[in-house]
Amino acid sequence: MIKYCFQFISVILITILITGCSATQQNSGDDKQVYIFDQVPEEKTIEAPKTGEYPSIAETYYVVQIGAFTTEDKADTFADLSRNKTNYKYSVIYSDNLRLYLVQVIPFFKSRSEAEEVRNNLWKISDFVDAWIVTVNK
Repeated sequence: MIKYCFQFISVILITILITGCSATQQNSGDDKQVYIFDQVPEEKTIEAPKTGEYPSIAETYYVVQIGAFTTEDKADTFADLSRNKTNYKYSVIYSDNLRLYLVQVIPFFKSRSEAEEVRNNLWKISDFVDAWIVTVNK
């Protein structure tokens, strides 16, 4: 009796394992995914200066950051790969406070909700699930 119970449980576990594994499908590589994001209207954004520093304006603004790296080469490589995966533009700046090279979406945003929308769109791509928002208070 115990032998049959053990066999029955084994069959159920194997069936669950097989059906659980077969439920996920992998891309064959032939299907290319295209990510299309809406453009944020210019009146809701702030252009980042070319110097790689934050703009000096008198209002609070929001920056979507996708990475922080110890070397400029790593940050530039990640920014280049990110440009190829999205329609967003990215800048690499050095933070003296953090001693890190930061990869950020440009332009910056005047409203947190606009920044959240961009961040949430980036979260849909596995490479950007760690994207976050930096609030710059002036």
